[in-house]
Amino acid sequence: MNPADYIDYKAVKKLKIFKKNILIRPLLKNDLMRTINWLKDSEIHKFLASDFKDLTLEKELDWLKEMNKSLIDFVFAIEDRKLKKYIGNCGLHKVDWENKTCEFGIVIGDKGYWNKNYGTETIKAIIELAFDKLNLQKIKLFVYEYNNRAIKAYKKCGFTVKEILIKDHLFENVYWDTMVMEINKKEIFKENS
Repeated sequence: MNPADYIDYKAVKKLKIFKKNILIRPLLKNDLMRTINWLKDSEIHKFLASDFKDLTLEKELDWLKEMNKSLIDFVFAIEDRKLKKYIGNCGLHKVDWENKTCEFGIVIGDKGYWNKNYGTETIKAIIELAFDKLNLQKIKLFVYEYNNRAIKAYKKCGFTVKEILIKDHLFENVYWDTMVMEINKKEIFKENS
């Protein structure tokens, strides 16, 4: 193994990333009750891949324990940096170290922070983390066609639609398309050179 490829997983999981308006920090046990409330909110969970009706604190604690042990998952809390207020979560999942790829997820759970660029700022910070600290080459995400706010933010950050899974997602008795979006480190460097 090339020493330059060594990644201190534990150090990355403990990172604090300070940006203009946000702090990305480790997700803590104390955050989980608020997370549960967000995930059970129908306005929020309609954008997420799972139904969280049966979510309990015990299940969430088990999940956090698994995430903290995992070598292929990195989860973080998002805070309003100025107010030190916890507003959401983000993470890199299913890291494929051999192919240097992963999946991205984000939820701004505090609806008072929607449409205020906190999501976009977080996405940009996580792209930097994935490409610079984890040495990944590609990030993929899945987004439902009705999630216009997220699609706009992803495109603003450099993600492009790579595939559309036709009528892949059932929501409110209607089948919706799922967009597969990606950002590639090489494409970013091409654009910036």
